[in-house]
Amino acid sequence: MAETLTLFKYETDIHLMLADDINKTVNPPMNNKIIKIYKGVDSVLNFYIKDKDRKAVSLTSGTLTAYLVNHTTSNLIFSRLVEEIDNTTGQAKLKILNKDLTSIELGFYDLSLTFTNVDGETLSLYTDRADNAKVTIEVKDGPMPKLVDSASVTFSTDGGTGGKEYSSAVEVSSIAPDTTGNHTVVAYFTNYTGNLYVEGSIEQTAAGWFPITIGSGTEHKVYTSVSSPDPVNFTANLNWIRFAHDPDAENAGTVDKILYRS
Repeated sequence: MAETLTLFKYETDIHLMLADDINKTVNPPMNNKIIKIYKGVDSVLNFYIKDKDRKAVSLTSGTLTAYLVNHTTSNLIFSRLVEEIDNTTGQAKLKILNKDLTSIELGFYDLSLTFTNVDGETLSLYTDRADNAKVTIEVKDGPMPKLVDSASVTFSTDGGTGGKEYSSAVEVSSIAPDTTGNHTVVAYFTNYTGNLYVEGSIEQTAAGWFPITIGSGTEHKVYTSVSSPDPVNFTANLNWIRFAHDPDAENAGTVDKILYRS
């Protein structure tokens, strides 16, 4: 039997009070809830700016600025002007883009808005009856898959094996029950002449390593005085992977590093 899953698309509305007249009766927003935004996607926050009588504030007479601050360290994440949408309702809009959140940690942040009027006065906007001037923002993991950093491998000489230098072993996910998995390798060289090998294993034992075809039907790639990165792609069902290179007798260069991603 088919099941129906209903999803909702909505934007977040936040009501703020501009207290610019001490003679009016105070009638602020009732409460201040935590706003959740997610990494990997853009978020839109709608603000409705009212005065103490809950009447719309004309935004054409000044500018709105938003500040996002780390709740723990008080470090500023960003500050920017807020876009005016509808002057009759005091509506403004703030876009928090995916790139704004890329380098920050998950957790709680403080969002505050100020209004600068034509006289150059900068006034706070309040969020609730307790005269709080900050909205709590919780940054959470989003729906998009995370990018995993490539593994960087190093070489150590394995004596007595034909002069080959072997890398450390890298554990990869076993791709079962499928018989193939995609693997990408980028080798970085400086004036290198020699051969590059890739070996795989299911159990990571001395007898369990087997060669992987990466050349033109061969188990190695040949390089002559190469000083540029070389990408290699192959498919294999592995639990472990390692790399080896065999420098030519006339080699004067190096294998600088190898980056690997499964």
